Amino acid sequence: MLVTMITMSLATNAKKETWTTIQNGEVWLTAEGDTVQAHAPGFLYEGGRWYMVGEDRSHPWNPDVNLYSSTDLQHWRLERKIIENGVTDRRLGRSRMIERAKLLKNPRTGKYVVWCHWESKNYGASEAACFEAGSVDGQYRLVWSGRPLGIKSRDCNVFVDNDGQAYFISTTEENQHLGLFRLADDYLSATEHTQLFPGQRREAPVIVNVQGRYFMLCSACSGWAPNQCKYATSDNLQQGWTQLQDVGDATCYRTQAAAVLEIRGTKQTTYLYVGDRWMDPTLPETKTIIFPISFDGNTCQMHYRDQFEINFKTGEWRDAKPQQHRRSAR
Repeated sequence: MLVTMITMSLATNAKKETWTTIQNGEVWLTAEGDTVQAHAPGFLYEGGRWYMVGEDRSHPWNPDVNLYSSTDLQHWRLERKIIENGVTDRRLGRSRMIERAKLLKNPRTGKYVVWCHWESKNYGASEAACFEAGSVDGQYRLVWSGRPLGIKSRDCNVFVDNDGQAYFISTTEENQHLGLFRLADDYLSATEHTQLFPGQRREAPVIVNVQGRYFMLCSACSGWAPNQCKYATSDNLQQGWTQLQDVGDATCYRTQAAAVLEIRGTKQTTYLYVGDRWMDPTLPETKTIIFPISFDGNTCQMHYRDQFEINFKTGEWRDAKPQQHRRSAR
């Protein structure tokens, strides 16, 4: 009887844990009760865990880069500070700062690579940088910094296509254009540049490949203030992009795009939009917002939800039950 009761209890708990409730609008906390500091996050999924890197804005204008991990995008564990002011590089925290760190794993070398915006205090440097480590939570070292292929580069992201080819994409030449930089096989340098959306002053670019169709999300350049998110599509990264069109509400639900996550389940694939709700109410308290986003043909749609449920095994999601409340942050 005892064995039966324990078995039934475990089965019941497993059933309850099938669906994860994701709640928006609150500061994320670690199990130790510390604020999760990973703004403008980048993500890598490996070994059943999501790894998230981002800006530690505890000291707002000299951000370090933290690495966290989670199995459900809600309970985060601090792995370590992977890039630190004055330690990883003596210029950090003095003449240089890092924004929008993004994490890659190179399938050829097995190394982990971080690309980022590498900037001076007055934003005059307009450079990028890449770091490398032998393990995801290892000691990252600066490999290269400068203007990729001699081009001024600021707000940035990365994209890895289905064939493993990686790209660095940033706003270029005083925020006038978006630049798509093809990376070398080791992901440590830019080898080719394509100018996209010339003169349209877009930033916070995010690219996702949905069944062979590329979607790009991006925002206008308005500092910390949110604005209308727009998207375009193409079947070729270097050319053929459609005109930018609106998606979401006029301020993208008070967020700026950071990433789109693919949850590939046994029943369906769900895409999750991840954005920063900057200065809410201060820079260190900037919120990370997650909600479903859909792609159909050439169309992208997003609708904000304060909370929703997702089944990471099947890939299904649904609106949360009204009576549900936020689980205690831990």
